[in-house]
Amino acid sequence: MQIRYIVSGIAALALVGGLAVNASADEKAKSEKELAIADAPAAVQAAIKQFAGSNAIEKITKESEDNKVIYEASVKVDGTKQSVEVSADGTVLQTEKTVALKDAPAAVQAAIKKLAGAGTVDEIVEENAGGKKTYEAAVTIDGKKKEADIAADGTIQEDEEKSEHKGHGDGDKD
Repeated sequence: MQIRYIVSGIAALALVGGLAVNASADEKAKSEKELAIADAPAAVQAAIKQFAGSNAIEKITKESEDNKVIYEASVKVDGTKQSVEVSADGTVLQTEKTVALKDAPAAVQAAIKKLAGAGTVDEIVEENAGGKKTYEAAVTIDGKKKEADIAADGTIQEDEEKSEHKGHGDGDKD
């Protein structure tokens, strides 16, 4: 009889845990909202405008993460997707831009070619945070998507396989 109560208790905990994870995902979705540049603080507007230069700002989102508000702006410069993350006080936290394989440092090119093997390189994003550049490479090998974070010296820091999700957006990072 006690085993049935234990199993029921474990099932109830699993259900509550699943609901908590789902609620957390819903909260993240709710904590990110799109806004106009005029709705951002003056310091944020200035930082985004400086980053964009004469290029059009495509999208601005405001997100709460770890009790910090972060603004992210997407800009297209000469057909290349770029973004900037800015804190509420106007401090630039990170920039990202899509780069061609030939424009990455030689060590990064070698690491990406090794990672992709006979597969294809889908996208390379150069990330600059705190003065440190890293590269995120997305490749397809035998129909499977794989992403890796690569240091500027060519060291693969982290790689993971991604499963295909039908109907998943335009490939932007979440």
